[in-house]
Amino acid sequence: MTNHYSRNITPDSITGMIFASEGIQNTIVLLNGPMGCRFYHSTTSQFLTVRPLLVLPSENGKEVPVDYNYLNNWFFRQPRVPCTYLDGYDYVYGTIEKIQEALIFLQENIDFDLLVIINSPGASLIGDHLKESADEILKDRACVILESPGYSSDYFSGYEEAATQILRQLPWNQAVRSPYSAHTKSVNVLGLSIWNRYYEGDRTELERLLNLCGIHVNCFLCAGCSLEDIWNLPNADLNLVIDPQMGTQCAKILQQKFGIPSYICPTLPIGFQAVEEMLQELCCFFHVQAKELTEEIEKARALAWYKINNIYQTSGLPNGVTFTVEGSNSQVYAYSRFFIDYLGMIPDCLAVTDEKGPNDKILKLACSCQSENALKKEILDTDAELVFSNANTIAALKTTGRPFCGIEINFPGMGYTDIIPKTHMGIQGTLFLIEQVLNGFMSKI
Repeated sequence: MTNHYSRNITPDSITGMIFASEGIQNTIVLLNGPMGCRFYHSTTSQFLTVRPLLVLPSENGKEVPVDYNYLNNWFFRQPRVPCTYLDGYDYVYGTIEKIQEALIFLQENIDFDLLVIINSPGASLIGDHLKESADEILKDRACVILESPGYSSDYFSGYEEAATQILRQLPWNQAVRSPYSAHTKSVNVLGLSIWNRYYEGDRTELERLLNLCGIHVNCFLCAGCSLEDIWNLPNADLNLVIDPQMGTQCAKILQQKFGIPSYICPTLPIGFQAVEEMLQELCCFFHVQAKELTEEIEKARALAWYKINNIYQTSGLPNGVTFTVEGSNSQVYAYSRFFIDYLGMIPDCLAVTDEKGPNDKILKLACSCQSENALKKEILDTDAELVFSNANTIAALKTTGRPFCGIEINFPGMGYTDIIPKTHMGIQGTLFLIEQVLNGFMSKI
């Protein structure tokens, strides 16, 4: 098993909680903790997705955007993730007073649909009853309390804990009737996050493909949805779990509460085979035929073959090109399977950042191509020609002087600004990934 060298800077459970909650439109995430716990999350969340500014309560029917100078002791001039700025005194005598002050300020001065209060690791040890204060002050607003961040757990457990608690704590008597016809086929998409490297492109491509199958998306849970979308969750015919690490428990809750069956993707929809497997299962479930989708996949496969073959005829590549993937179990398996089965590439290092290490699917995949050593190799020792990881790892490898091409699949990023949404999922995402691969190894020749 790979010992992940950067575990101390790998996104943890509180990061997962914050970004799951921040993935709901017009939501305030109040962090009960010191200022140092919020600066990175506030700055990052501000730029992860396009969303409306916070606004003040309506004045004469007009919404007034919150001015940066207006953001006081709770926001510290950052528009996302206010906090209670706890100090040593609060850890001794409790945080209720500051929580109440913050709630009163938010209730009176900011227009929001949902408030999520997250205890920082230190604050969760105090034992304050936050729900009583929230229920007393926020009588007409939806509120969710996340008492414990899970301490040293990983991002995925934090994300899933936040998403499941939102489903458990919201008052479902407010659920709305679907605005769509009873004959409309619809799904809830679970397991997508605004923390995804290409979140906006992922969401656009998934929705486009589902629409080609005649399937409407009810809600992208915690991935740009509104509170109204969440109320509409019970009206779906199926829960589509894109990433099992972030959506399985939510699917179980929705099945228990509302009887909605689930389809859990065996792998992220990255690569033609994975995309086709997912869409075929959905079409089978809904008893539909998507001729237009079939034609698009065939055209995409033909285009990819033509471009790959042009390079193969002159260089013999990408067959035999070595690669490294660093990420979650879901990512490592999905990317590696596509590179090995479709492009004939060879894994040099498979660095799983999950706490429990590589799962059985990755072990089996590595064994299938006689690459068991790829699971033992430290990522900073990789000799791969292509490295798929985050900017921190790519930058660290650049200092070794070895020639390779780094391709980002996770945050943090190098700071490249994507104006046109991109994705590695679906048909368009597969073509974009092939483009990056071909240009990546050709840049080294």
